Amino acid sequence: MTSREAQARQDAIEIRCAAIRTEMQALSDAAGHSLLAADAQTRWDALTTEADALTTEKGVLAAQQRRQASIDDLDRRAAGTPLNGAPVEGRTVRFNGRDVVQPEGFDGAVLVSQDGARVPVLEARHRLASFAPAEQRGADVSFGQFLRALYLGPQNDTERRALAEATIGTGGAIVPTPLAAGIIDLLRAKSVAFRAGARTVPMNSQTLRFARLIADPVGAWRAENAPIAEGEPAFDQVSLTAKSWALLTKVSRELLEDGQNTDSVLREVFAASAALALDRAVMFGSGTANQPLGIASTPGIQAVSMGTNGGKLTNWAPMLDAVAALEAVNAGTVSAMVAAPRTARAVYGFADAGGQPLTTPPRLAGIPLLTTTSASITETQGTSNAASSIVLGDFSDVFVGLRTALQVSVLNERFADTGQVGFVSWLRADVLLVRPQSMARITGIIP
Repeated sequence: MTSREAQARQDAIEIRCAAIRTEMQALSDAAGHSLLAADAQTRWDALTTEADALTTEKGVLAAQQRRQASIDDLDRRAAGTPLNGAPVEGRTVRFNGRDVVQPEGFDGAVLVSQDGARVPVLEARHRLASFAPAEQRGADVSFGQFLRALYLGPQNDTERRALAEATIGTGGAIVPTPLAAGIIDLLRAKSVAFRAGARTVPMNSQTLRFARLIADPVGAWRAENAPIAEGEPAFDQVSLTAKSWALLTKVSRELLEDGQNTDSVLREVFAASAALALDRAVMFGSGTANQPLGIASTPGIQAVSMGTNGGKLTNWAPMLDAVAALEAVNAGTVSAMVAAPRTARAVYGFADAGGQPLTTPPRLAGIPLLTTTSASITETQGTSNAASSIVLGDFSDVFVGLRTALQVSVLNERFADTGQVGFVSWLRADVLLVRPQSMARITGIIP
């Protein structure tokens, strides 16, 4: 088991242990001062056994990680580079169109783009803002101040410096790097896709091209001097091509001039709206009408259907079938399942004929179920137009390309008759599955 898989399993154990504690507390509360009923006692014993096993497994994983950390440390000292392919601290990576020294302690992977640039690949724990050039990280202008300065003009030296860095043109202003990166980090924190494990690739231009694994290489046993069997190509070349998403926000002139919480409100509005749009693109983007091609529409993913005309989700069988399909193609760790809130409610309500909650199968116990309203509940499956889907798999194989340059345009006159100012914020992004077979979709889930 790799270090990443061990950490993912430890996180899953923590989640499951928390669920066990909650369920045991509920059993105790229901019994009050009385003894547990027979069925409750049976469930209590099963939960206790599972908790003990998980605690033991957690200890084994921790010991394994400590041993691996010691080996990695020796290798770093001997070779000057980590085993996971990340660059040595102090080396440069390409960020926002320029080469910058990578942040101290960055342990993510690195891609080499078609022009030879080294591009960092960020997981949820990494921050884009940490890649801003050191001389810019101390910028102390807020998003609200920046927008106010764009509309009213700079009021102090700090705002003047911020606008000087903003590259203002006819299409609007490019938000200064540390400020834009901070807003995008807030967006990433709100996105279900990134919580599920999708990784961020900062895009320094409209297109970023690199290799993708499309099939696992397969060798063959051979006799001495016999020809070597030739397999199918295992790689192809793919591109992230930034596509545009925009948000129009109207703010009263008075709020812009006097509001004490304008910055937090505007940041939250943009981040929340952009996160929902990005989740929809990552999970279900059609690849048409300037949308990214999302997981559900990518050829080659695993598919499980609830039936010709859909079916109700009443037990764990469809999820187990999807996991089995992923295992059959040697997919990585199933890091999460993502569904609409309606679908998640059905899962939480799984019960046997007697109304008792169904125990989560051990194979699924550590996989978090995340919800997003970007998941449609009006998909068509045969005669049903009220179907939904669950997307699951190894989300670390989902790359989300994000342009680190955030652009804002000011609409000075359009809303002048209502005393408002319009700001259009532009985000550019794309989605790519580097290994499509490591993702799966369960379709046709009806209420």
